[in-house]
Amino acid sequence: MKKFVFELENILDIRRFQQQQAEIELGKALAEEKEVQDQLDRLAQQKVQVSSAMKGSVNFADIANANQFYAFVRNQSELLMNELAQLKLVTDEKRNALQKAMQKTDSLENLKEQQKEEFVAAEKKREMREIDDIVTTRNSIK
Repeated sequence: MKKFVFELENILDIRRFQQQQAEIELGKALAEEKEVQDQLDRLAQQKVQVSSAMKGSVNFADIANANQFYAFVRNQSELLMNELAQLKLVTDEKRNALQKAMQKTDSLENLKEQQKEEFVAAEKKREMREIDDIVTTRNSIK
């Protein structure tokens, strides 16, 4: 039996490579997004710690420092939220690119599988004809 050869194997390999690259790019975008979210979470935790430390405080300097810290947290949170929104857009673009790459790869893999099934069926049919010819030849010789 002949070996099956998919004529578009090189293109399929390229598509698989592109899909892997898209997965890597999406992973990087998600990591950046997580880092910004972690920074926001740390700021919120620090704000809670300062708030709990300031409960019942009557020292004017401490209260003034806490208010300055709250203003810093507000400004920093706003900057990080804007950055997070931009990163979410980038992540969505990377996710869409991965989805398209996966679709292209899947369509070629489906085509390969279909052609392989057709090849196997044709080979079995050819082998059956050969066997039939051999049997017919043997019977006609007798």
